[in-house]
Amino acid sequence: MMDSRRTFLKLFGAGLTGATWTAASLDAFGRDHRTSPFGRFTPIRVGREDALRLPPEFTYDVVALWGDRLPGTTDRFGFNADFTAFFPIGTSGHEGVLWVNHEYIKDPKQPFSLYGQSAPAVLGHEATVEDELTDIGGSVLHLRRTNGRWTVVASPLTRRFNVRSRLTATGPALRDAGDVGGTLANCSGCQTPWNTVLSCEENFQDVVPEAVDTAGRGTIGGRFNRNGAHFGWVCEFDPFDPDFTPVKHTALGRFRHENVTLRVTPGAPAVAYMGDDRTDGHVYRFVSSARYEPGRQRNRGSLLADGRLYAAVFHADGTGTWRELTAATPLAPNAASPVPTVPAGARTLGDIYANQGAIVTDAFRASNLIGATECGRPEDLEVHPVDGSVFIAFTAAAERGARLFSNLYGEVWRIAEDGDGTGLHFTWSRWCAGGPNTTARGGAIFAAPDNMLFDRAGNLWLACDMSSSVLAGDDPRYAAFGNNGLFFVPVTGPTSGIPQQFASGPSECELTGPSWSADDSTLFLSVQHPGEAHGVRQSRADSRGSNWPRGTAGQTPRPGVVAIRRR
Repeated sequence: MMDSRRTFLKLFGAGLTGATWTAASLDAFGRDHRTSPFGRFTPIRVGREDALRLPPEFTYDVVALWGDRLPGTTDRFGFNADFTAFFPIGTSGHEGVLWVNHEYIKDPKQPFSLYGQSAPAVLGHEATVEDELTDIGGSVLHLRRTNGRWTVVASPLTRRFNVRSRLTATGPALRDAGDVGGTLANCSGCQTPWNTVLSCEENFQDVVPEAVDTAGRGTIGGRFNRNGAHFGWVCEFDPFDPDFTPVKHTALGRFRHENVTLRVTPGAPAVAYMGDDRTDGHVYRFVSSARYEPGRQRNRGSLLADGRLYAAVFHADGTGTWRELTAATPLAPNAASPVPTVPAGARTLGDIYANQGAIVTDAFRASNLIGATECGRPEDLEVHPVDGSVFIAFTAAAERGARLFSNLYGEVWRIAEDGDGTGLHFTWSRWCAGGPNTTARGGAIFAAPDNMLFDRAGNLWLACDMSSSVLAGDDPRYAAFGNNGLFFVPVTGPTSGIPQQFASGPSECELTGPSWSADDSTLFLSVQHPGEAHGVRQSRADSRGSNWPRGTAGQTPRPGVVAIRRR
């Protein structure tokens, strides 16, 4: 392992400015190329049907749909399922707990609001704000598998979290808040080695005010009439302990968190990587003050409570640096970027912000003040299980950061750090670029890379997030890509970096949150917002809107989670 790590760092040294990783360099790790845990499959073509299409060797079962009553509770499964994480129970491979995020709800009063159109059929009444407060957050599903199919069972573990749930806070912010609210805008996240879930609050600005002052104080308002400073955090939940009060880890910063991923080594600090999903957003890293000790109960809720938060600076020569978001950091403002008012004579972040809590609460603008690179919508980040490199999905081009991020269709980058990931320097390279088909791509095309997942062999599974507004032929620049899909991308071997399409989603949906069962025989996947751009498809002749999963014209589309398995 150490030898391959040194080889990796040597290959990833100076001179990789914008270069593409080659199969030869990746094979220097000394690992044999392998197929996916599913085995070989027949890649599918670009899809435009209102259906979840898979290779002919595979099928899927619906696990839960929005509005389904959760067994043994008075709760219902939430809207717009996103990130999933499976935790096995026992060793049989037939039982476990599935965590599911519920990301957002388009204002029911807006035209073609999937939630507004579907509510009468699913809920039995017109949608209200109270319904919205119920239908976002997260679900915990106790699952059992019988004859190959996973079903939700009644159990103390089956339960919901939403805006009304009680959460507490750790870290430098929200110390004076008696009630930090529940959780909302839950996009992606990760599983921790200590069997908890980190769930990320992303586009909170759609329902509560985003702006805060330089003391870190927010205001109450928005459609949900909540204090905006209480949202935009990384939240930790324990799927196995209904008595555990979830926590918001404010030391990890407040911004539009797409996700968080961890590099955790026994005896070393925990390192978290995060992306701020906005045009000209930043890439962040957090290094815990405490060191990870396997098996210690105190890891839960406290390991990530204190540490240092950094924002990335990507240099054009393929190197990069981490700049700490702390009072002593010198100002180096990005031109024309959103920042708070800078007083005359101010030299450091501490000359602008009242304290560390205020800095992390206003992390996006504070990062602009210290010159962090403005990126092309940094969404998912994942740590490679073999070499520890960090993959970053940049979903689109940047505006102010267009010098490095000019690809409309997005790119996957790869960065490497020396040692345990706590230093200030790294190297980076473009690994896989989105875009229309070329001869070199061999027919494989994708756009807007978003959610990522590594399998046990170290191969990448990549879900795409083209906006619903550009699908269904509404934007000719995206016509070649069809519907959003899920791609298998080998990381080693002769086909390294070449995507093979595994799934095509229903019309106007996004496929999100892939996760594996403990035995790798099932891939859980969320089907989010089918029909989002044009609502219910009223005729089989219509190419817009959706009727998934029933597929019958006039039927209400319902987001949900499926379990994919070999036939």
